[in-house]
Amino acid sequence: MSHDQEQALGVFQYRDHFFLRVSEAHDHRRPLQVELHPGLHCDLYRCPHCYGHGQPPMPGRVLSVPEIAGMLDQVGDVNPLIVVSGITTEPLTHPDAAGILREIRSRDLRLGLFTKGYRFDAACADAVLRQGTSECFVTFSVDAVERDDYNRLHGIPVRHVAPHGSARHGEDYFDVVLANVRAFYEAKQRMGAAASHVQIRIALLLFEENSSDAAVDQAVATFTDTADIVRFAFPQTPNDGVALANVPDAREQRLHQLAERFKGHRKVRVLTNTAEPDRSRDFKHCHTQKFQVTIDKSGNVFPCPQVAVSNYAHLSVGNVRTASLSEILDSPQRRRLFDCRIDEDMKCRICDRKDEAVNAALEKLRLGLRP
Repeated sequence: MSHDQEQALGVFQYRDHFFLRVSEAHDHRRPLQVELHPGLHCDLYRCPHCYGHGQPPMPGRVLSVPEIAGMLDQVGDVNPLIVVSGITTEPLTHPDAAGILREIRSRDLRLGLFTKGYRFDAACADAVLRQGTSECFVTFSVDAVERDDYNRLHGIPVRHVAPHGSARHGEDYFDVVLANVRAFYEAKQRMGAAASHVQIRIALLLFEENSSDAAVDQAVATFTDTADIVRFAFPQTPNDGVALANVPDAREQRLHQLAERFKGHRKVRVLTNTAEPDRSRDFKHCHTQKFQVTIDKSGNVFPCPQVAVSNYAHLSVGNVRTASLSEILDSPQRRRLFDCRIDEDMKCRICDRKDEAVNAALEKLRLGLRP
């Protein structure tokens, strides 16, 4: 009997009740995930599919490595996953990106890094590989296997010289990324079992330019030699709500075709739940904010990664320069948001897919299991 059939017959859902009680019992002062957005800019990347497209980060002086280290000490006993990413910037454009990674791993905190890879140099690789033994994954957002497609999909002006002290032209970006990924993989292989906890992931978003069988086969052949996981998915709608023009139709069918073709492949993953890029409206409250926080480059604390930009400054619940992270986690400002409605009060229906899925599920459980 299916889950929906059981509900229709009025069978009590012990599993659902268990998950609901676990979520309600969670201590919001002990986040499961702390996300850092330390980046200053995106070099020459101007990705049309950028989730934070057209939404600048909050102004302010960038956090130093010692300031970030102090925040990590305040949540170390909680052992959250520390995600280093950016909704509208590349995280490794921080002046000492490798230093941030070292501070995280030296505390043996779990780490998830999301990067384009252009700035993932030997210092970053060393910080990831030689510190800590807990879970660690680095996801390189590549999206293409040919230089021209790469430049076009990421909006790179190929004849421009990269700013901020780099002498490379935009046309070199793809080759630099491939070289950095390969060097990282080879360094991991040399370390053997000592680096087995580090997982290298290649993320490829599918567009009209790269979703054919030939393009996907080329991507698998190119990246399975230098990564532990090669992941295919369709992009979600950017925060500005403007639909992408180069996302093909019949996305669900395409994903299931790919999933069937690579069924059982040791390294290939197809995210079949990414076919629909539109926002879900199946929930009215944000439940995931009780389990996570996001801290931007200037120390502002937000309920989730999607709103850590100037457009949603009203959702900032404090700044780590004026209050400790521990205080902010239990502050009245943060707790007030827990009961706010997304559309009327928070004004931010821009969940990423993870949060959207959790919010929809918890809302359904609360409505279905409450007397």
